[in-house]
Amino acid sequence: MKNKKIIEKTIHQDIFYPSNQEKIYELINENEIKYKSEIKSDKKVFLLPHASYEFILPLLVNTFTSINDSFDKIVIIAPSHLNKIYTDLDVNLFTPEYDAIETPLGLIDFDKEIIDKYFKDEMKCNTYFEEESSFEQLYLLIRHYFSEKKVIPICAIVENSNQSKNFSSLLNNIIDEKTLLLVSANACAYQKPDSAYKKTNNFIKALNSGERLLQLQKKNIIDSCACGIIDSIAKTKIYKNLCWDINLVEIEKEISKEVIEFDSTNKCVYHVSASIKD
Repeated sequence: MKNKKIIEKTIHQDIFYPSNQEKIYELINENEIKYKSEIKSDKKVFLLPHASYEFILPLLVNTFTSINDSFDKIVIIAPSHLNKIYTDLDVNLFTPEYDAIETPLGLIDFDKEIIDKYFKDEMKCNTYFEEESSFEQLYLLIRHYFSEKKVIPICAIVENSNQSKNFSSLLNNIIDEKTLLLVSANACAYQKPDSAYKKTNNFIKALNSGERLLQLQKKNIIDSCACGIIDSIAKTKIYKNLCWDINLVEIEKEISKEVIEFDSTNKCVYHVSASIKD
């Protein structure tokens, strides 16, 4: 007898995005008017920010409207901002235990066949997904634009070269030319505008050139989350030495294609969207 499907519900609505379905559609439509991509791309790797929709929805809509539906599954990788919650486990990669998640826009199914095949039982932990809203922020856009696709959500803690190497080995089993890969990361944390501007510039230069980000982060040259995740992807067979094109940058609701300085606040953060370089 087949096991009953386990469905969880989103918990970050009304914090990072509305819970009302009509309001979500309204926001997406408003952003499509301004930021819809006029060009469809067969690119399969995208870097996207996480924050309130008030700030990042233009970047999300611009990216999702640029993607050709030429893939069979979606992998989302986001960092754990709380680091390791369970320190007694020698595990740094996590997936949900449940089979699907109910969003305000409808159900998102997870690819449990792949998850069960490549992720050990101790890697299945709902707590990491309760703490990280970035997955839910992307689920809504996936449901809206690609509702039939299954998702593999991975919350990762990658802090050194050994963890990065191991993660890239796992990814080699999961991602291929038919996988849409979404990486959630911000260019910098909240900090003084001059520092945030400088580090975001450094981050973008490093993405363009394909430099290893963990090394730059340890030297305090950049301050982005998901540095280890990005390095891991650049070690996979399919995306070895990955480099990025910057699509849009958001700072305090100002959207541009370049990094702009912003000095009218005590602290700020830059949000960046990027895609794999051709």
